Amino acid sequence: MDTHNLPVRRRRNISVARLLDRKGGDLELEVLAGHHGFGRPVQTQDINRPGLALSGYLDYFANDRIQILGNTETHYMERLRTSVLQSRLEGMFSFEIPVFVLSRHLTPRNLFLDMCNRQGVPVLRSKSSTDEVIAEIILFLADEFAPETTTHGTALDCYGVGVLLVGAPGIGKSETALELIERGHRLVADDVVALRRGRGDSLFAETNSVIEYHMEIRGVGIIDVRSVFGVGRVLKSMPISLVVQLEEWQEGVDYDRTGLNEEYVTILGIRLPYLVIPVRPGRNIAIIVEVAALNHRMKQLGENAAALLNDRLLTMMNQR
Repeated sequence: MDTHNLPVRRRRNISVARLLDRKGGDLELEVLAGHHGFGRPVQTQDINRPGLALSGYLDYFANDRIQILGNTETHYMERLRTSVLQSRLEGMFSFEIPVFVLSRHLTPRNLFLDMCNRQGVPVLRSKSSTDEVIAEIILFLADEFAPETTTHGTALDCYGVGVLLVGAPGIGKSETALELIERGHRLVADDVVALRRGRGDSLFAETNSVIEYHMEIRGVGIIDVRSVFGVGRVLKSMPISLVVQLEEWQEGVDYDRTGLNEEYVTILGIRLPYLVIPVRPGRNIAIIVEVAALNHRMKQLGENAAALLNDRLLTMMNQR
């Protein structure tokens, strides 16, 4: 599989509205001020606690980050004289700030809210603890700014194993996927598969928002898998743990017959097990993919059938 031509993308920014839409429920966010600033961009996946900025030190102020206000910052503002607080906030608002997020259902001073309204800087408040707010937002931003790409293929959940089928157009990826779906497995995406690097060493395949669960079957046309087979046969997202390439059987090519030499492919920096399955008349590719998925699960559980058999044969040979 040639991964060098996959176009890697990263989001340059997200809007405050997206943060509110995606995490508003989890963090029970409410809007206290700056309602007309929801279009402000967040340009980095880091967060900032602006304690030093509130003290008047604005050198190296990380203004382009989401600003978290906890007990320390809120109570510090309460102790400042009105004129001093206004001067400090004016210094901060000379920079572009995307959003303030308060924790612990804290209520800041009216002066702060009034200035945020005038500057159009949203102020969101959560009942969660400061640590919880920081953790949720950091994880959210890590997902939002993760590298992404798309590839031509089919992604499925096969026995709990995320399988990415790739290969030349017309090789039979969709037909193989259709038989797997009919056998009870679940489709994530066909033809255009969106891939995103997740936290840690994980690669997620996601449904294309335009195509969704539609498949093109040559001789039949376009079908909607969700409508034909039901919602139980589709998934929006699945971590990929096995890449299977289908290719036309070529005489003279030494295809793997033991499984002792494991191959890998790297996508978005994630190293994944990689199998090449030759296709020719008479081979049931769907069943072979099923077995490959089950064999992969066995390896994850620490049981490698090929290695165990090889060790057994070597032991017998040594004994003789």
